Amino acid sequence: MRNADVIDFPKSRTAKKSAEIRRNERRAVAAVSMFSVLIVMLFVNQWLTANSSSSSWADQSRNIASYDSSLILKDITWEQDLAKRISMDKSTSPAALSETPDLRDELIFGYLEGKYGMKLENGHIQALEFIDAQAGDKAMSISDQKEFLNKYAGAIGIPYVEVSSGPTSPDINEYSLIDSQKQIIGRALFKLDQEGRVQSIQFSL
Repeated sequence: MRNADVIDFPKSRTAKKSAEIRRNERRAVAAVSMFSVLIVMLFVNQWLTANSSSSSWADQSRNIASYDSSLILKDITWEQDLAKRISMDKSTSPAALSETPDLRDELIFGYLEGKYGMKLENGHIQALEFIDAQAGDKAMSISDQKEFLNKYAGAIGIPYVEVSSGPTSPDINEYSLIDSQKQIIGRALFKLDQEGRVQSIQFSL
């Protein structure tokens, strides 16, 4: 006896639905297979291209290395020249800059022309070191080092008001930094090369 709550679907409709599902599955499998074949073909093509040019690449590797080095030096020189032009351009509007340059910016990018790296410690400059040797540039000659220290005292960050000359040698000049109470609160050490150019300036408390 048949249950009245059970509804029989026509067998033809069920078979038709199953066939449609199988067709969709076959299409999906075919699409995945074609995609896989394309990926493999692309890989093989790149591999063959790389192998065909490997010999010429090996022959030119030294020239390329030389070119890259000269390119790096050219970029460094270009950045340095740009910093110099910006620092010397009196018509440059402060509104065109992210913020108004302060005395420390003037020291690093103006007077020192971006040639020296700056190392900070607790808010004051610990060292200024010449960094442009690879660009073919030369360190700077600071003829009046005491005047330099007095002019940029605010940029250095040590609260001195007076500079006193200390021991000197062909490659080192030392200065005492004196506060308003006539106390020595720090020292500045200029390290020079054989031509008297400043390789670094170190500040200690």
